[in-house]
Amino acid sequence: MKLSLHGTGARMEKPKQETDQRKQRIVNAAIEVIREKGVKDTSTRDIAKRAGLTTGAIYHHYKNREALLYDVLHQSLHISHKITNNPETKTKKRKEVLEEVCNGVADRFSKTDDQRLYILLLSEIIAQNNDLTRQYAEFYKKILDETGDLFKYAFGIENAGIKKEVASLLVMALDGFAIQQSLGALPQKNEKMIRIFIEFFSESIPAYLKKHL
Repeated sequence: MKLSLHGTGARMEKPKQETDQRKQRIVNAAIEVIREKGVKDTSTRDIAKRAGLTTGAIYHHYKNREALLYDVLHQSLHISHKITNNPETKTKKRKEVLEEVCNGVADRFSKTDDQRLYILLLSEIIAQNNDLTRQYAEFYKKILDETGDLFKYAFGIENAGIKKEVASLLVMALDGFAIQQSLGALPQKNEKMIRIFIEFFSESIPAYLKKHL
């Protein structure tokens, strides 16, 4: 009797796919409820109801509410995480990577509701000051490292120190933009500020590197 490895693999893949789909359904429901009620007033029961699941089903995938919030934040607006984890990035020309970064920035800033959600979740996680806070701090450091790698691909920066410094400044600016946008405090219309932001960093980074490398 022969065993079909292909068939076994397919049977194993299906449950994983279903699990991933269920978790995404929960995350999407959490995003909807948080947008409506805010982070503090969003309960696991609210999320379960919106997802059409029981609270037990939620806890099957997430040990607590905080773990779910982390997953929501993890999937949010970190463009560098998305780009650097694309295997094709390393093979692209510098101009193509820079264009992809600029498009990613413009896409992030165009999602005003997502920007506000990001700030709400980030504030909640910082306020927790617990293992979840430290877990996200490690993820944030990874984002900075990945952003540094983007500068390597886009501008040819090999110096590890400069990569981290410039990456930290860019991520600072991205999050600062999100705060101003969430407060409705941007000095110009959203579209104009997006253009200014992209032009500023696209032009200033090469000038800085020319002087300091």
